[in-house]
Amino acid sequence: MDTLTHGLAGALLARSLPSTGDEDLDRTLARREAWVGFAAAMFPDADVFVSPLSAEFYITQHRALTHSFVTLPAWILVLTALAALRLSPSLGPPGSQARRTAVQRLGAVVALGLVSHILMDWITSWGTMFLSPLSWARYTLDWTFILDAALSGVLALGLAGVRLVSRRSLTRSRAAARAGLLAATAYVGLCAVRHGEALRLADALGTGIARRAAIPQPGSSDRWLLISDDGSAVTAAFVDLGKNGREGARAPDAEELARTGFRSGFLNLFRHLGAVYRSRDDLAPRVIDKANGPFAARALDSGIAGVFGRFARFPAAREEAKGGGVEVLVRDVRFGYLSSEVDPFTYIVRYAADGTLLFAGFPSSRWKQTAPGVPVHVAR
Repeated sequence: MDTLTHGLAGALLARSLPSTGDEDLDRTLARREAWVGFAAAMFPDADVFVSPLSAEFYITQHRALTHSFVTLPAWILVLTALAALRLSPSLGPPGSQARRTAVQRLGAVVALGLVSHILMDWITSWGTMFLSPLSWARYTLDWTFILDAALSGVLALGLAGVRLVSRRSLTRSRAAARAGLLAATAYVGLCAVRHGEALRLADALGTGIARRAAIPQPGSSDRWLLISDDGSAVTAAFVDLGKNGREGARAPDAEELARTGFRSGFLNLFRHLGAVYRSRDDLAPRVIDKANGPFAARALDSGIAGVFGRFARFPAAREEAKGGGVEVLVRDVRFGYLSSEVDPFTYIVRYAADGTLLFAGFPSSRWKQTAPGVPVHVAR
């Protein structure tokens, strides 16, 4: 989930807590609780700032130690200590009951914010390592897209309601916060139901399926990318669960599909959506060989054994002769078809004609790393 949405959820959770039993203390802490909840819920994403130019770090460490239930107690202690700095003198001297209650309250807010972040990342499709460092396995539910305007909007409306009534009544502000959280939870539940429907459609993509998934897509809880893996090939299809019957428009080819990403602009994205997301009755699935040649198979094996394999769930590779050698593009089908475009998680391997390895890495402009002879496509 995007960092701002995490913050909105954390602030709303903080304002939903029951009264301490002391109305003066509640009013003293109200603003601080909201800001602490907002900041604590965003904190786990601080891991992206440690090494922003490294694909290897991002893949292996993002959503790891700062998103872990194992390390959670340590983060709660550190952030609670920071949140309790410079408390109001009106709470009394250090060690007073009011001050102890305030610190405990802020600790609860921090804990709720951190846990909400972990759980909200769990419902997306990237994968969260919430048992690290004991286990680096990724857990994902695939219920919502990483940027979900509907969920963000519901949380923002909940906070607006809290703001509107908070000056008149803290009791009403808590009710508004709980209503916002209930609405957000209901929306996530709807996404879970739609995911189940999409997953049943993925079962019909082929026989002998070893793995399958329904990956949430931007803009609607009706849009999904269905993927199945039979061991030798990956079958993928875009579906809009709100559409039925036969499609009139043709299905876009792989290069057109690659241009539906946000980096190509919203207008271009929405021009393609009608044809990209097909009716459940006319899916137009595409079968993608996991490797289209010996160099592709070699690069795929090495990529899965390395950093690329730390996040890829449905990898596929395509080789092409270039500059007297061979270039292999390796991608996870979750993040797009095998087009010629280089995105941040495209793994490139180059071999000389005799099979000598020349380069292996992630040559996206995001990571400032370029493979010899590999053009980096910069979105305009």
